[in-house]
Amino acid sequence: MLRRCAKKIPADCDMLEVRLDLTGLCKGEWVKLCAAIQKQKMPVLLTLRHKREGGKWDGREAERLSLYLAGLKSVSAVDIEISAHALDMLSKAAHQRNVKVVGSFHDFKETPDMARLNELQVRSRKMGADVVKIATMVKTPQHLARLFALPACAKGPFCILGMGALGEVSRIALPCVGSCLVYGSLGKATAPGQMTCRALAKELARWGVRKA
Repeated sequence: MLRRCAKKIPADCDMLEVRLDLTGLCKGEWVKLCAAIQKQKMPVLLTLRHKREGGKWDGREAERLSLYLAGLKSVSAVDIEISAHALDMLSKAAHQRNVKVVGSFHDFKETPDMARLNELQVRSRKMGADVVKIATMVKTPQHLARLFALPACAKGPFCILGMGALGEVSRIALPCVGSCLVYGSLGKATAPGQMTCRALAKELARWGVRKA
């Protein structure tokens, strides 16, 4: 998929997230492939999601940081967990290259209370994140209500996503009130309730968030 995107970018995307923990290093060519996508005026968001938050990365943290740093010359943004000790260091290095930083939090079991969600936002911004991403499992209407209340508490750019069947509506509704990132899949979904890029683009256009 990464090689295909490097040759021709998908029409339904405004940005491509390269999940390096899923694609692998493509025989060492991943930096070149990311650069090829950027050359087509498609911003690349580089992510090496850790196993503890739903990804496949379970190697040494120093090695993960080195991969992020190697990719800074070929991407527009990076995503790393708010809980990662490397967030502060990566933020400083990324900003020196004018690369944006997404500090992210994922909970595949539930949606934490508002105090916890606000604590995550404050910590992320202190560590240098430009965008705070919160993705949680929505099991009750109360969980969904918490996610819909978050934009009013945001102190800067944010991305809020609900996972699961009840959370699917958040992927359309929250961009309408300022959530700056929403994720669709080009192949297999990487989170419960994730729509395809094509279906997502169509819905966002229907609500006037994205041009048809």
